[in-house]
Amino acid sequence: MIIMKRISIICIVVMCLWGTPVYAEQVHRVAAGETLSSIANSYGITIDTLLGNNQYVVNPDLIHPGLVLIIPDANRQYYLVRPGDTLSQISQRFEVPIPMLANINNIRNIDLLYVGQILIVPKMYTVEAGDTINSIAQKLGVEVADLLLENNLSPSGPIYVGQKLVVPFRSKDREELDAIENTLSPIANRFPDTFFFRGEPDGLRVALTFDDGPDRVETNAVLDVLERYGVPATFFLLGSNIPGHNDVIARLVAEGHVVANHSTTHPDFRTLTEEQLRNELLTVENAVYDVTGLRTALMRPPYGFVNDDVLRQISNLGYRAIQWSADTKDWRDKDIDQVLINTMPNIRDGSIILMHDYLTQSVTKEVLPEIIHSLRSQGYSFVTVDRLLGVNAYKP
Repeated sequence: MIIMKRISIICIVVMCLWGTPVYAEQVHRVAAGETLSSIANSYGITIDTLLGNNQYVVNPDLIHPGLVLIIPDANRQYYLVRPGDTLSQISQRFEVPIPMLANINNIRNIDLLYVGQILIVPKMYTVEAGDTINSIAQKLGVEVADLLLENNLSPSGPIYVGQKLVVPFRSKDREELDAIENTLSPIANRFPDTFFFRGEPDGLRVALTFDDGPDRVETNAVLDVLERYGVPATFFLLGSNIPGHNDVIARLVAEGHVVANHSTTHPDFRTLTEEQLRNELLTVENAVYDVTGLRTALMRPPYGFVNDDVLRQISNLGYRAIQWSADTKDWRDKDIDQVLINTMPNIRDGSIILMHDYLTQSVTKEVLPEIIHSLRSQGYSFVTVDRLLGVNAYKP
């Protein structure tokens, strides 16, 4: 059984404290007649905050029934930079210190903002008479530890009336995107022709990818959905699952999908000898060739684990390594809403979306129509990874 997939880099566990409520993200499916304004008002948030947590929404005028919006937790807010805005003005408007705004939004030059930029703006709490750290945490529905950490306070330290405290918020989507970018960009820069985790923004295109198949039930179920919506995808096949599924592989190719390589036994490539790594890839390549007459040129490292030596070996074998920039975690979470929460805030133009067609207990086929509808309604198109990146799907 495949245990984990990498780039669960940020794992935030939300716990209850003495019965206080947990302000978690939730899914809103747009109903007929709803607008961004009416939806934002119904949740007591601003339109900026709604758009900030759903940055795949590039045309706010195209809010159609069935479109999925992820409502952020109650302590998170965003601001859309407008003409003439400065960080100083935004700081004064929300009573948030400039250094804090700059730090939380990774702004290196505080004099450089651009119109349309979406900023995370932490909420502030003013200490009242009789307040304690515990009572404030309960009032805000946050963890004491988070409140102390966010404000650089000690458990026994004093607080005073009128003191401004930052309300801790869960910024999982921004943290995960930053972690992906900070971790993978340096690798992509060192291996620009071998290692990819997203495409360049170019006309609202994204790529759906599926790992760990083929599986007679789940792969075919996914294919049925893709056929119904006319969506092409890229399937990274696991060699140990190929025997007995030649017809499924043939269907993948016949219906216009790309077949790619996910190794034979799903090992950590960093632990293999050069010969072992070669066998892991070529065994799958040969099995696919026997069925389709095509030799795979795209591969996905198991767990996403690579290093420079592994990437050099992959390149020498004629492969390109394909990671991802949006992880549905459909192998872990079996609730449709949670999978949408994992996914939608992280999708941008050029995203490579990681899904699975093995051991997902049908959640993938059930969530796919909502992802497809939401993105298409905003003008996105779906392409295979090779088209997104402008590389060859197969060896000559």
